[in-house]
Amino acid sequence: MDWVSLILTLAAGLVLVFAGRRFFWLAAALVAFLFTFSFFEAIFGGGWVGLIVAIVVGAIFAWLATRFVRIVGYIVGALAGAAGLPILLGLFGINWGWFLMALIGAVLGFLLMLFLFDWGLILLTTWAGANAVTGAITNQWSVGTTVATIILVVLLAAGIFVQASAMRGKSK
Repeated sequence: MDWVSLILTLAAGLVLVFAGRRFFWLAAALVAFLFTFSFFEAIFGGGWVGLIVAIVVGAIFAWLATRFVRIVGYIVGALAGAAGLPILLGLFGINWGWFLMALIGAVLGFLLMLFLFDWGLILLTTWAGANAVTGAITNQWSVGTTVATIILVVLLAAGIFVQASAMRGKSK
């Protein structure tokens, strides 16, 4: 992973972790970007073409999220699950093939958004961001599974806490 994609992935992941629900249009763009970029890395080995396509897809999703919140929410849930589950399972040494793991993650993410939209948005944006950051760190530096799992859990807990606190603050 080159430095440009590392910085972009870390920045996108951290924004998703801590502000995914608050800036839904941005969360939709970042999840679409991360999924597309992850797809291009898995299938074609990444590169500048994958980065450009991911940026374009992210911009389209940002625009769509301002117009079709629920529908884009379901799609974002599916994309977040598809992007995050392969990384999460990979931390535990599980490799059923990227496509199968992404498909299972997509179904789980869609169902979560369908039944618990606000909490689903918090969980999936935090999940997608934490997985992106953890995946970028493990791809760039040789960290063990234990360290990667600790990073993932800390980011998940912090992101859920911050986003849930912001949600409670708006309901008062």
